[in-house]
Amino acid sequence: MRNTFVFVIPAFLILGGCSKMMNENQCVVADWRTIGYEDGNMGRSEQWLSKRREICAEYGVSPDLDAYLYGRNEGLQTYCQPRRGFDLGNRGVRYENVCPSNLEAAFVNAYQDGLGLRDRQIHVNEIDRALSSAQAQLKSLQDQITADTLSLATTEMTNQERIDVALAIKKKAEKSGELKERIPQLTAELGAAQYDLDAYRESIAPRYQGAI
Repeated sequence: MRNTFVFVIPAFLILGGCSKMMNENQCVVADWRTIGYEDGNMGRSEQWLSKRREICAEYGVSPDLDAYLYGRNEGLQTYCQPRRGFDLGNRGVRYENVCPSNLEAAFVNAYQDGLGLRDRQIHVNEIDRALSSAQAQLKSLQDQITADTLSLATTEMTNQERIDVALAIKKKAEKSGELKERIPQLTAELGAAQYDLDAYRESIAPRYQGAI
């Protein structure tokens, strides 16, 4: 399987937002079970609890650890479902290895299915962009060659200017030739990549009806 580059937000930036959510009053009146549930349902790592504890300690407040962990476990039961894993993988969202052992295997398998679909779609898109770019370059070069050739026939020039234009036409013709060879290759690559994507999608579709 090809490597997929997934944009990941650094943990310090994510956790930094926690300070804005927990002020003194929120620490004092916090429903730690609900907070734990929200963290679990979002698939957040235990670093979030550490950060909340650090923030609230500034106000002399300690989290209700039992309530938080109870709520977090409830949230993870919702988060760690195969359909959710598939969706997260397909969107390239990082998994923080938070699922309990009884749910992790099914979740991770679905997550990998989603990544596989994303990876193949990205590959198709990359080839399609390369093909479109090559076609646009070829058309531009052909238009330039036509204009330069017409210029040679209709514009008064010195001998050196004619030589320069002729050399420019030659270089553009060579580049056009390279593109004419490359375009069929890209077309074939696109067809193969699209076939691979369609076959993969068809193979996993029964497991995620309505999601693909």
